[in-house]
Amino acid sequence: MNQKLVESLAQIILSLSDEERHLLESKVENHVGSDAETDLAARLKGFEDKYQMTSEDFYRRFQAGAIGDSADFFEWNTYYEMWNAAQVQVL
Repeated sequence: MNQKLVESLAQIILSLSDEERHLLESKVENHVGSDAETDLAARLKGFEDKYQMTSEDFYRRFQAGAIGDSADFFEWNTYYEMWNAAQVQVL
């Protein structure tokens, strides 16, 4: 870890006005949120490729009880719900 860099960044952040800090926090949150969405999309794509169906089709069928209840399906269901929630927050 570069201690001098961290100390310099801390001084810069502490010198920011409240408005500037809020802007910085917003930028960081947007970046982190974007990375999380990219990770979720990649996970969904992996399941779609493995089971040869879209996540939307899977979700509809899983919720209706029309397909099995394997651990993969519960995981896929969770990732799809997380991805859906992230999409709603962006709007």
